[in-house]
Amino acid sequence: MKLEIQREELPQAYLLILSCLATTTADGDVLARALHRASRAAKPAVVVDLSLLDTLSNDAIDLLLAYAFVLRAQSRQLILCHTPQASRHRFQCLDPDSQPVLVASVLDAMQEIEFEAARAS
Repeated sequence: MKLEIQREELPQAYLLILSCLATTTADGDVLARALHRASRAAKPAVVVDLSLLDTLSNDAIDLLLAYAFVLRAQSRQLILCHTPQASRHRFQCLDPDSQPVLVASVLDAMQEIEFEAARAS
């Protein structure tokens, strides 16, 4: 299976929608390129919708964690929506400063971005 990523630039975030199962090295490259492009956008958050995936590979999780760190260093957020249960557990086992933001839906992600913007001002 091949990983496909849809990209949408929203007013407050760059949205990536992942579909199919990330199982090959090429899939990691596709995800890395998409995250890199999204991180270059002048948006306060990168939102990754995982609703079309059943699982995330360890490489994909590591890549998401790396980008969460990079974005946090820039006072921005990586927000994951519809995270598969096994992956959610792995993220939640990390210390709070290492975790990406986990929310149930893209709507919840937009509310999180608004909350952070209000808190910062």
